[in-house]
Amino acid sequence: MASGQRGAFTREERKAALWALLIAGVIAFTALMLQQWTQPSLGPWGADQASVAMPDVLDAQPVASAL
Repeated sequence: MASGQRGAFTREERKAALWALLIAGVIAFTALMLQQWTQPSLGPWGADQASVAMPDVLDAQPVASAL
């Protein structure tokens, strides 16, 4: 470290860290906005699959009444 240096990091290192934080913030903000604009994935239980009736599975009943 040079005797005239003020901090632990050089100006270029601080600039690179600032750019990294800025880019990370933009990525996080973009991901949040994209998540707000899209519907959640329902996987195999999507809207078309949910309309198919599965007997004794979707119409679950207590075990005591099934005996």
